[in-house]
Amino acid sequence: MSRSRFLLPVLLACASLTVMAGATIAPGLPGLLEHFSDHPDAEYLTRFIITVPGLAIAITAPIAGCLADRLGRRTLLQAGVALYIVAGSAGLWLDDLSLLLWSRLLLGGAVGMIMVCSMALLTDHFQGAERDRAMGIQSSAMSAGGIIFISAGSILADWSWRAPFAVYLVPILLFPLIYKYVSKPPENQDEPGAMDGHFPVRHALYIYSLGFITMLLFYVVPTQLPFYAIELGADSLKYAGFAVVLSQVFSSVASANYQRLRKVLGNQEILFSSFLCMAVGFYLLSQASTLTQLYLSMPLIGLGLGFNFPNLTIWLMSQVPSTMRGRASGGISTAVFLGQFLSPLLSQPLVVRFGLEGAFFGVMLLMLLFVVVPSGLLLWREHSLSR
Repeated sequence: MSRSRFLLPVLLACASLTVMAGATIAPGLPGLLEHFSDHPDAEYLTRFIITVPGLAIAITAPIAGCLADRLGRRTLLQAGVALYIVAGSAGLWLDDLSLLLWSRLLLGGAVGMIMVCSMALLTDHFQGAERDRAMGIQSSAMSAGGIIFISAGSILADWSWRAPFAVYLVPILLFPLIYKYVSKPPENQDEPGAMDGHFPVRHALYIYSLGFITMLLFYVVPTQLPFYAIELGADSLKYAGFAVVLSQVFSSVASANYQRLRKVLGNQEILFSSFLCMAVGFYLLSQASTLTQLYLSMPLIGLGLGFNFPNLTIWLMSQVPSTMRGRASGGISTAVFLGQFLSPLLSQPLVVRFGLEGAFFGVMLLMLLFVVVPSGLLLWREHSLSR
């Protein structure tokens, strides 16, 4: 079956849903807390409305990956979108905080299914340079989706805390498009470096660890930046929101141009360059004494992140047989969202011990220690051996 020209836009739309899991309803949290103020644990439980989907994604993504390989990517993608609509929009009618938390867990499971299937389908249908371009555009679309959905949630939250949950009904439009344009992938589309019939465990664990480290360290930005902006004199949290959006804009631009970078640099070189870029950004952030200086650090962090994510995915899939791409996608999804969920456990002790400036400086040191220096030494060794 020939590939439809609408396949890529539909898969990009599906991928963009993954960023809606928490960010969309964040602006409505104060109103949600006020609504459930009679609940004895409202202060505590409402915080989990945002983080619970990430934990659910980390747990369910490997299961979704195995199911995608067995049941078919398109079937599981349709099931994931259906669950996403029902669980995501539950805040429009649920009036029980505990049930709302359960619905957020189900939403995380749906996001895991969608993320795994859209990633696997992209790598199934596109090969070589065309795949590099498709994965770069996918990461760019996810960043752009974050900008749009965060903005939409902010506008809707002014009407009611329930209003942002209506955004989760939008994917209803995707059902007929998935059915019509997402075809079954061609068989035997393995990359030249793929291991015949065997899952490349060591290679996958290496990429998973890099995905985990990336999100563990990057997510210090959205979790700590609002407090840093206030410390630097901001009189409104919108300034911190603008900084996060600024990093997402540059991340989107970088991902969209990944294919061009891939033509001149290898995977290991892009890894080194992207983490070095983020490390410099975190150093500038740690030295900021004004909001302007804070803003100037965001493009570097965004560019590094934008080049890094499509690079890790393409690098991973280069050695995975086509019949095992679902579980590979599940593994990288788990690593990324586990890093996101655990990031506050890393950053908060650093903030308590060294302050916000020290925490950002510490993140820079960790990037250098765990990625930049080891990958730089590996590149130097490879260059020396090739002489």
